[in-house]
Amino acid sequence: MNTPRTSFHGVALPESQRDILGMIATNHPLDDILAAICLMLDAQDPDTRCSILLTDAQGKHLLNGAAPGLPPEYSRAIHGMLIGPQEGTCGTAAFRRELVVTEDIARDPSWERFRGLALGHNLRSCWSLPLFSHQGCVLGTFALYQNRANRPSEAQLQRLTCAAQLAAIAIRHERDGQCLEASEQRFRSLFTYNPNPVFALDLAGNIQSVNPAGLKLKPHTAIDFIGHHFSHLVLEEDLERVSQHFSAARAGAPQRFEARVLDESGKLLTMDISNLPIMVNGEIVGVFGIARDISEQKHYERQLSFNASHDRLTGLLNRVSLEDRLILDCHISRRRKRRLAVMCIDLDGFKSINDSIGHYFGDQVLIEVAQRMTRQVRPGDTIVRMGGDEFIVLLPDLLRDEDVVPVAERLMASIARPYCIQGIDLHVSASVGITLSDGHIEQPMQLIQQADMAMYKAKQQGRNNFQWYTSDLNQRVCEHASLRNDLQKAIETQSFKLHYQPQIEARTGRVVGIEALLRWAHPEKGFISPAVFIPVAEDSGQIIPLSLWVLDTACAQLRQLGEQGITGISMAVNISPMHFQRGQFVQCVQAALEKHGLRGEQLELEITESLLLHNAEQAIDTLHRLKALGVRIALDDFGTGFSSLSYLKRLPIDKIKIDRSFIQEIATDHHDAAITQGIISMAHHLSLTVVAEGVETASQVDFLRGSRCDIFQGYYFAKPMPYAEIEAFLSQPASHP
Repeated sequence: MNTPRTSFHGVALPESQRDILGMIATNHPLDDILAAICLMLDAQDPDTRCSILLTDAQGKHLLNGAAPGLPPEYSRAIHGMLIGPQEGTCGTAAFRRELVVTEDIARDPSWERFRGLALGHNLRSCWSLPLFSHQGCVLGTFALYQNRANRPSEAQLQRLTCAAQLAAIAIRHERDGQCLEASEQRFRSLFTYNPNPVFALDLAGNIQSVNPAGLKLKPHTAIDFIGHHFSHLVLEEDLERVSQHFSAARAGAPQRFEARVLDESGKLLTMDISNLPIMVNGEIVGVFGIARDISEQKHYERQLSFNASHDRLTGLLNRVSLEDRLILDCHISRRRKRRLAVMCIDLDGFKSINDSIGHYFGDQVLIEVAQRMTRQVRPGDTIVRMGGDEFIVLLPDLLRDEDVVPVAERLMASIARPYCIQGIDLHVSASVGITLSDGHIEQPMQLIQQADMAMYKAKQQGRNNFQWYTSDLNQRVCEHASLRNDLQKAIETQSFKLHYQPQIEARTGRVVGIEALLRWAHPEKGFISPAVFIPVAEDSGQIIPLSLWVLDTACAQLRQLGEQGITGISMAVNISPMHFQRGQFVQCVQAALEKHGLRGEQLELEITESLLLHNAEQAIDTLHRLKALGVRIALDDFGTGFSSLSYLKRLPIDKIKIDRSFIQEIATDHHDAAITQGIISMAHHLSLTVVAEGVETASQVDFLRGSRCDIFQGYYFAKPMPYAEIEAFLSQPASHP
């Protein structure tokens, strides 16, 4: 079917739905409506292609309804598909009367007949929902195809369900309309047997006859209807409009409209009413009123509209509705010359609830959070759930900027109160970002971005606080984003280098190890310190591929040193806490060793005390598994963290590295000297080797050697150097003082 593509790009889902419901209400051709629904969903996801198939008259085959995004050859091939248990995704969905998900067409046995054709058109996965009539009969199927093997996300399932419901409404509406048209042609027989109420009215609007279905609108017999004006059936608020439609039909123009009536039990019904002129010998002598109860459909449409604009879990507005509300609030602030506050609220500690005791408890917390927040704001304020545990609060019509402070404090206090879910006390807090405006802003959604920046600042400030958006914060965020993009390019092009710093044995002056240090020379910005880009990589998750590259490169170059006859040294590699906590970390280390033919004892992994802050038991277990490979473990930056010393005796480590902050003034500051001597003594009593970092002067060397420090590392002996230089350095037979 060649249907002109209607652009839905840039149109929010509720507006698209309203357009389609408008097409249904104005009786557009079904083909156009179904194509519009497909295009609406295609526009939401460029990787998605939609297909609507309709059952044939016998209910045994599926025929093309709409598929503007699918190749015509493919659509022609599946036209007439059987409905059965192994007939692709759509045939199976129609047969089983339920959602069917085919993750990979290439491997699904039900796709045997169409697999080659589908794969030839790059269709790899298919998810299909059956469409039902009011009576529960299968009307057809609604399917989403993707060009990769995939399972639908919750959001994709929601879009699929929403679009399928629209398609079912359109098909039902079309078929109901066909029934009404047939009733006009065969009204004599249908008058009696029609399940919908049918009234024959004279030109004054008095009821002349009524069918059995119409009698159910009011109790007793036809006597209660005959001779009475139709106005006693219609709700008073709708009477004027209904009378206008009656007058138009009496003048010869068929009418179709909706009106509300009360049934015999007093229940309010919404009726789809057709007024048709009664022609006798070419003269209009009355009007037929044919009513169809669409109360359930209207309720469903209202629910559909509500669900499109509201969060199903909490009942709050969702992010789809945010922009319209924000634009309205900006207009209010401009008109009244008041202030608008936008708050971005993110829950602290919520993820641990989901991870530890399950999403049910997390959902219950979110529901109560929404209720508590609603009680703390004014009726005209807006709360939006953006998704997950993030909320936006819009406070228009503020007299002063500081008026937002008590609201933020109330919200934070209400959120911080304990939550008792099935007898379990749960606790969360809130990090809040605030931005203010007078409403004069070209792009109101920028306020959301500003509040989000401020919220992240609140997270960085220790959580459970609120922070204000400032222009310099925006600059820092932009710089952060730019650096993150540059970092990704550097990862993809492997633009990093490893430099190596020797580790010198204090007793012999011999090099016993080298530490791999990551370096990044940006093509435009020059050398960028690891202290700048490593936190960005940790925050974005880019540290994982970066850490894997460092591990692989360090092992490869240690093997190269061995091939040059340089042996007897270990390679120290710093480990990211995020990478360490990943489930496959030990396997990654083992794979690197095996790939480059290294023994475990040739590799030394440097960890920090921060690994123990989240899940100490899991960290200790991972360390034991690494030790089982023969890998050595060094505790880096010792003395600068906050972990308990009680863990130290349990850690399967080989070395302690004293942080350079204690070494710098060791020869002149008796506090640094005492701390360093204490660390060395404690480590030796625990049978641990001690490495001093940042050794730069002879006086530091003398003090550390006198304190029985085992290994030195610092500029006094050698600076970090690229591979070619470290190879030359290690090839020298000389020892070091």
